[in-house]
Amino acid sequence: MMLNVYAAYDVFPSSKGSSTHIKEMISELSTHGDELRLLCLRGNDKLPAVQKHENILIKRYYSNERLNYLEKASLFSEEIFLEIERNKNNIEIAHFRDIWSGMGIIAHKNIKSVFEVNALTSIELPYRYPNLTDDFLSKLRFLEQKCLTNSDVIITPSYTTKKLLVSEYNVLEDKIKVIPNGAYIPESFERPNDAPDNYIIYFGALQRWQGIEVLLKAMTFLQDYEDLKLVICSSVKEKAFKPLQKLIEKLEINERVIVKSKLQREELYNYIHFAKLSIAPLKACNRNIIQGCNPLKILESMACGTTIVASDLPVVRELVSDKEAMLVEPDRELDLARCIRFLLDTPEERIALSDRALKKMKEEFTWQIQVKKLNQVYEDLRN
Repeated sequence: MMLNVYAAYDVFPSSKGSSTHIKEMISELSTHGDELRLLCLRGNDKLPAVQKHENILIKRYYSNERLNYLEKASLFSEEIFLEIERNKNNIEIAHFRDIWSGMGIIAHKNIKSVFEVNALTSIELPYRYPNLTDDFLSKLRFLEQKCLTNSDVIITPSYTTKKLLVSEYNVLEDKIKVIPNGAYIPESFERPNDAPDNYIIYFGALQRWQGIEVLLKAMTFLQDYEDLKLVICSSVKEKAFKPLQKLIEKLEINERVIVKSKLQREELYNYIHFAKLSIAPLKACNRNIIQGCNPLKILESMACGTTIVASDLPVVRELVSDKEAMLVEPDRELDLARCIRFLLDTPEERIALSDRALKKMKEEFTWQIQVKKLNQVYEDLRN
């Protein structure tokens, strides 16, 4: 039996954008062998440790054991190594998303490997743990370099990230394949019963680099739109919103902000579609400018036919220009408020932007288009 492996130091499934990405990747890889094994985190005891769906076998490791981040990551790497070792004679392709998955895979020299670089641990982790030492970050970069050097192919969702890998990690350009995120275009929408009459929306994670504080401050300059609400659809538990709630109270905009937590995809898309604007206020920080990303919220807003206001960053311009979205200088709440105001007052411009964005989505960024690129990567590896 021919096996393929997809390894990710992530919980799957989850309400995070990464879960959407993983689903598309494993669906395609599962067509290239008899069985696909997804090796991931368990997250909580509600998810089974082992689960089978058609020819995909999911093995989940660790739920809520009292392990710190590094302990759990190290043990996860060991589990990946052992799983690969047990099946190494049958594995054709091993695809991994992070260094913790990768270290257990690249130790097996005869297995073809794909390193999917959506984010680099040395850049991401300091946002979660700000007191990490330079020595520790240097060790992370060493592991990243090892995974980049020893993988056969590198996939990244943006040219911004590719540029970083070439300039800082000396990766050969031909080794890197850029495959952006994608989105599915819903066939229809139904207005949520509790949706405000007039609202703008932010959806996604709540990390500081997302720039939600800038958006909240921008709302204070829009007080004359008395019925305008900001709907925030978060992919995390409500308690994670507490720090932002304090800012909302300080800004005295409690009555203007509505928080929704962990919506199902269809319900989320309905909220996006009926919003006047979808806001992506990404901050000008290393995570967004140097490393890059590929903002799924922009693609999903395009697919939902909703006008986008986003920070003018290189990684954003890979997806939309000022012909498809209103682009604004990052970290400037007054400028953001002015752009929002302009679009609220000019519905014809709003519609023109969203129509062009939806057209671009259909031509360049559906998941069907991106999966064809991934299929070619796998075919080239097998030949």
